[in-house]
Amino acid sequence: MLALAACASGDSVPLSGIALDNPALAVDGLGAPKAVNLSYRINETSKVSLTLEGSGNTRYIIRQDETRPPGSYTTTLNGLFDLEENGLPQRRLLPNGTYRYVLLATSGNKSSSEQGQLSLSGNSTEGAPEISNLSAYPSVISPNFDALDDVTTLNWRTSRPATVTVSISGQGGFNKTLKTIKNQPAQEDQLVFDGRDLKGDPLPDGIYTYTITAADAYGQVTRRSSTLEVKGGGKPNVTVTSVEIGPEEIISGNEVTLHIKVKNTGKVPVRSQYPYSGFSYSSREVYSSIENGKYDEKAGFWRIGVDFEANNSAGAVRYPWRWGFGKEFLLPGEEAEITGKIRIDRNEQRIVLYVGLIQEKIALRADRLKVIQVKISY
Repeated sequence: MLALAACASGDSVPLSGIALDNPALAVDGLGAPKAVNLSYRINETSKVSLTLEGSGNTRYIIRQDETRPPGSYTTTLNGLFDLEENGLPQRRLLPNGTYRYVLLATSGNKSSSEQGQLSLSGNSTEGAPEISNLSAYPSVISPNFDALDDVTTLNWRTSRPATVTVSISGQGGFNKTLKTIKNQPAQEDQLVFDGRDLKGDPLPDGIYTYTITAADAYGQVTRRSSTLEVKGGGKPNVTVTSVEIGPEEIISGNEVTLHIKVKNTGKVPVRSQYPYSGFSYSSREVYSSIENGKYDEKAGFWRIGVDFEANNSAGAVRYPWRWGFGKEFLLPGEEAEITGKIRIDRNEQRIVLYVGLIQEKIALRADRLKVIQVKISY
């Protein structure tokens, strides 16, 4: 809406050289230009204001006490004006009609102004796009990769076709555009936010503001915002501190025993699940087959697993024998000791075993720890 150009001037009054290049503005381009230029010269550093006064004592602020050093300037009028609602900048169409423009420049105790007439036609009468029904569920999230309130769903409704942008801002100058949807029809919509920053790391705890912006084809812009809270976010980390597997020679049908120690070396709790320490598997079982599938993978949960070298057939399950940490949550700094047993029922002369640390459906956090060959006799 504003185009500026400056040059030196030596005149003694704050404002001079006012000129409107066309007294008629037609936003649809029919019978008049789509934009008109109001030119003026500032002769000494001044605060400049420009208003449009319409019928019924309506008054629209185009510029308000904006500081201008000496020079020549041009303001382009295109049938739009800016305002603030709920602490957010908006942009709206001026109603069609005849206006009186008032340009005022003030420098210290001196001021000068100029008035003139401008007619406006061709603006839409449909009204600005509206945004309603903002919500975040849940409104408090803990992005710590435990699959428990790690994400929130942002919801909103638009009243008219528009380009919709969703953004979020908060702690330490954080600002992220989550999505831009061009030419979206009037509808209910939603977006899942994972609580992560531009690098993919969990956001620091605090209050964050999400903003929905709808811009229509006429240049009108509506913004609405609300807040959500990040609490207990952070990257989890577990370290395997000790692994023992034995014996290294068994009779078929006997058990191999493992003793493992882990420590939560991160800043957030980690979740685990059954079976816990002491559970004994048959080598023909897998974690997802015991207890009628009760202990299948759960997203974000951590377990210790044991795998074997020949486990590479089609459809094979990595780390088929798994154990939890003995309780649902292992807190930062806490340690756990896990004892697990596997009864070797395989018709083989040897089996090579190794240990891994799994965050289920997220990542294999440690692989091939303590590789050991166990001889099997009959």
